[in-house]
Amino acid sequence: MRVLIAMLAVALTMLGWQSWRLNSASHTIEAQDRALKDKADALAKKNSQLISLSILTETNSREQTRLYAAAEDTRAFLHQRLNRIEELKRENDDLQRWADTLLPADVVRLRERPAVTGGAAYREWLSKGDTVPPGKVSPAQ
Repeated sequence: MRVLIAMLAVALTMLGWQSWRLNSASHTIEAQDRALKDKADALAKKNSQLISLSILTETNSREQTRLYAAAEDTRAFLHQRLNRIEELKRENDDLQRWADTLLPADVVRLRERPAVTGGAAYREWLSKGDTVPPGKVSPAQ
């Protein structure tokens, strides 16, 4: 009987030990599950950010290509216009003389521009209001 009680005590001890180990493993699994879920959420967030960044990069690239094409069109148009002006000057002596005359000082000053970079610098330069003084107004006007 003592052997039976001793075996029963050992069995209960082993059962308690297994129960404790099972409970400990369950807590470990829950903690790992929470950590895994947190990592999956973080990964989904980063993935979303990467997709947004990829879309933004693609859009910027497309717009940059469009702007380069527009700049090239503008350059070609300017070159064509300058060539046309030179042709006209060669064809017409009056136009050649007119083109060779110096502009009035106020007009030259209006055409002088500082090197500006960007829209904000250009707006600032425009807002300075460096205007041409008004001419004399006759009473008949």
